Amino acid sequence: MLARFLKKHGWMYIPGFAFLLLNARIMNLAPRALGDAFGMLETGCTREAILRQALWIVCIALLVFITFFAFRMFIILNARRMEVFFREELFRKLQFLPQSYFARQRSGEMMAYAVNDVNAARQVFGPALAMGARDIVSGAIAIWAMARECSPGMTALALLPLPFALGAIFLLGNQVYKRSKLSQDLFQKISGYVNESIMGMRVLKSFAREEARQKRYGALSGEMRDANVRLNDVSALLGSVSVLAFGISYAAALILGGRRVLRGEMDLGTLVAFLGYLLVVQQPVTVAGRIMNMVQRGLASYRRLQSVDRELSLPEFDQHSLGKPVGRSLEARHLHYTYPGAGKPALRDVSFRLEEGQTLGITGGTGSGKSTLASLLLKLWTPERGTIFVGGEDICDIPAFDLREGIGYVPQDGFLFSAGIRENILFYTPNRTEEDLLQAAEDACILKEIRDFPQGFDTQVGERGTHLSGGQKQRIALARALLRDAPILVLDDTLSAVDHLTERTITHTLRTRLRGKTVVLISQRLSALREADHILFLEEGRVAEEGTHEELMARKGLYYEAWLYQAREAEGRS
Repeated sequence: MLARFLKKHGWMYIPGFAFLLLNARIMNLAPRALGDAFGMLETGCTREAILRQALWIVCIALLVFITFFAFRMFIILNARRMEVFFREELFRKLQFLPQSYFARQRSGEMMAYAVNDVNAARQVFGPALAMGARDIVSGAIAIWAMARECSPGMTALALLPLPFALGAIFLLGNQVYKRSKLSQDLFQKISGYVNESIMGMRVLKSFAREEARQKRYGALSGEMRDANVRLNDVSALLGSVSVLAFGISYAAALILGGRRVLRGEMDLGTLVAFLGYLLVVQQPVTVAGRIMNMVQRGLASYRRLQSVDRELSLPEFDQHSLGKPVGRSLEARHLHYTYPGAGKPALRDVSFRLEEGQTLGITGGTGSGKSTLASLLLKLWTPERGTIFVGGEDICDIPAFDLREGIGYVPQDGFLFSAGIRENILFYTPNRTEEDLLQAAEDACILKEIRDFPQGFDTQVGERGTHLSGGQKQRIALARALLRDAPILVLDDTLSAVDHLTERTITHTLRTRLRGKTVVLISQRLSALREADHILFLEEGRVAEEGTHEELMARKGLYYEAWLYQAREAEGRS
């Protein structure tokens, strides 16, 4: 990820470091200029000479300002560009990761990657890099000037506490890394917990678990508070070490330099310059703890981003279109599928053939493999070669991009985006006409309800459609798929949240609207499958029964029993 950024934008660091080096050099002119001013005052000089020296000091300050601004413009601005680049790369990567990755990750953790970790990584290659490089160069120049203008011995004695301070800082830096990593892990944990609580707020309230959930959140917050306090304790100790070390250095410089001034071996201006150089040296050591903190945090975050970047994406073949439309027939041949890490197969020896324009009905109990079959048809999970065919072509030879272009899919949960109803229905086809939009909403039996909303099609649905009922969400998702007008349509229990009368109206409309299209209709309500050309009854991943509605009823097996049970339930409700 970093290599790709540097290849594209790394050139901006070159002028940035050039101005940085210039800034460090100019900054070291200030102690000498100030020392010369004191020397003039000690020996006596004209007012004009003092004014010229003051003007020179002002020019140095102005040049420091200009070069400081310039190198920050290049380096810090480029770090901001890196932040955007990393975030875009992460989002692009997430879109092309296989379904198996999301099955084992929590959404809160991925949100933390995009927000917290990207920002922490940016600080390493922005503020930390700029401060660290400038302070190291300016400190080195200052030490060289101290040794040249005064004496190497006095410089060595004044800087004697420095190695001990640096050693302590590097030892404490290891603690910073460990505590920083713990703090970031807890941040991810809390992000996931909050996200999960918001998504499950209806369940949380319906079970009156607010207080218990609050206690758990308080415990997590307490853990994060304690982790951050321990981290800040070490960070504060880093700064204190440098203050103590340079307190000793200044005392040593005053004692040694003061003696030399009193003996006439050194003028007062040189001592003032020496103390000024010592101040320049103090700067990198003082901020070393802060830089170490940023670097340790940022590297931990960058490693997490790298772990996502190293995940195997979908094959390149599946990410792009071959420009060839997919066929309209569907076939499964002895399909077996086991989810990664699962010990029990989700589907076992499933076979069927669906010609163009036919409807396949799929039913069965919870966990029987219905949604797994729909996911395999969309190549959300990759089946074995030679088990699923679309238009007579092995699904493994069809790019996932082309396959999904040719299939309209309505998921079981009827997922909606945080936007208006119009934007959700036009999600795939934003350029369709108003008449097409109204027709799709009418076919999904949602048009009247949309018009009854105060804002009509501009009504905001809320996050994941929380402002709507389950049935409304499903029908808006159905309208979105109908407007797409794909040759193959997969409806995964799309009508589970609507009443029987609405279901009957929609299925009647769909028989007319979808004539000539290939439809896979998954439903636990057998009444929705009655007109299907072929029906599969799944049980524990196997095809327990198959045939038309009439054939299955005549067989008086599992399908027949389920039909009678649902019929009695419908009579009881009426």
